Amino acid sequence: MENLVIISKTKKFIKDRAGLNTSAAFFDVASQKIESLCRNAIAAAQQDGRKTVMGRDFGAAEGLKIEEPLVVASKVKKLIKDQAGLNTSAQVIDALTEQVQHLCQEASEKAKSDGRKTVLDRDLTP
Repeated sequence: MENLVIISKTKKFIKDRAGLNTSAAFFDVASQKIESLCRNAIAAAQQDGRKTVMGRDFGAAEGLKIEEPLVVASKVKKLIKDQAGLNTSAQVIDALTEQVQHLCQEASEKAKSDGRKTVLDRDLTP
């Protein structure tokens, strides 16, 4: 699977927000979650009869401030195009970045509650 997360920026986000390190396996699981979010957004766009996936197709935003994207825009756009032949609006990258930020915060909280200094892939699984 292709990595859909910008690793260096996501590591920095977690380090700056939670003071934690990040394992390499974390990014594989994060990419799988992004791909799942994209599939759900594609279904929402198709259900509405649209040819474009929009930011709103990714659900309610947490209202987190987006300083820089945490997902690889070209890979996300290619994924959506390849899977469904749909276009991608500019808001998709911000919506996915908000989702990644939320995932990172939840994973960081789980790592801290377990007394660890490193966020692991298992922190993203339910």
